[in-house]
Amino acid sequence: MKFYITGDFHGRFDELYGRLEKLQEPDCAIIILGDAGFNFYLNKTDKKLKRKVSEYGFPIYCVRGNHEVRPEDVPGMKVVYDSDVQGNVYMEEEFPLIRYFIDGGIYDIENYRTLVIGGAYSVDKDYRLLRGWSWFWNEQLNKEERTQIFDKVKGESFDLVLTHTCPESLQPIDLFLPMIDQSKVDKTMENFLEGIKTNITWDVWCFGHFHSSRIVDTGVEMFYTNIQRLRTVMNRWQK
Repeated sequence: MKFYITGDFHGRFDELYGRLEKLQEPDCAIIILGDAGFNFYLNKTDKKLKRKVSEYGFPIYCVRGNHEVRPEDVPGMKVVYDSDVQGNVYMEEEFPLIRYFIDGGIYDIENYRTLVIGGAYSVDKDYRLLRGWSWFWNEQLNKEERTQIFDKVKGESFDLVLTHTCPESLQPIDLFLPMIDQSKVDKTMENFLEGIKTNITWDVWCFGHFHSSRIVDTGVEMFYTNIQRLRTVMNRWQK
């Protein structure tokens, strides 16, 4: 299976599949680096989107973002083994083409040893709460989860790391929202990922979250509306 990678879509799947159809690429799957838009309302609105997306026939793999319910908190979600990525994923029987990576999961994607870690802090948390909008209290990994993942992967080697936000040293500071007081922003996930970054060996790191598309550093790419073949990204950096 050929994998493509893209950033936060927040439910805008007509745009995504319009571009995929132009590629005319059979037997492909899409990796979304968080905030796909599937598990936001936990009602018929979510199901309507999932049914619509399932009709396109492409498997979708989701890294967990911050503006969405954790997949394990979605009623009917099960853990299943997925041979296409050689690891366990979350999946609803009703929507088998939509799959969710497990935080801290290690996968084999197109023969690339891959570490996946989702979650981030919502800088618009106070704004959302003030207006009664959705905000998810467990959007970040808690201390126990962070410790378990760190102990699991410390000293390990990976071809690819997929996360929603990024390590502290890779943050695109020029994209920080000017109306947000950065001293009040919780950097727990960024600091945690910085520790992961410096305690594992890795070739390529891809993330979303910041709503822009660019090459950040050697082997580091940020995704938003861009979509690229995973093998193209890997070949750009692996020797």
